Amino acid sequence: MATTPATTYDARALPGIHSRLGRRGQLPGNPIRQHRQNEGFSRDDFHIDFDCCQLTCPQRQVSKGSHGPYPTSSPTAAPLITARFTKGSAGPAQSAPGAPSVRNVGFPPRELRDLQIRVRAEQQTPNWRARYAVRSE
Repeated sequence: MATTPATTYDARALPGIHSRLGRRGQLPGNPIRQHRQNEGFSRDDFHIDFDCCQLTCPQRQVSKGSHGPYPTSSPTAAPLITARFTKGSAGPAQSAPGAPSVRNVGFPPRELRDLQIRVRAEQQTPNWRARYAVRSE
């Protein structure tokens, strides 16, 4: 952790933080294999069935149920519903050799997910981009 004046750009503190972490042997590790090789899944790759409380992964494996919504660690973030895939059901639980026997995937409640889809689609329109461009002028 580093404390700087509010006017200091965050990236300016990063070299000092990395230096101190390096001296303690606590530098962040490299991305996981799936990330490096672009083999992982994103939340948008899953089909969410809110009525059955299940997720279907891109490999067509169905989650073993879901739980929540649970509050997140951030007081301003929306709660997440958690779906579980077990190694026996394949899907994301078997995406890497030696992977854990269970993988959990978090997703927002239906109302928030619908809002995200609508807003993301709107952000692709020329009208939205023109309105947003005014901010950078």
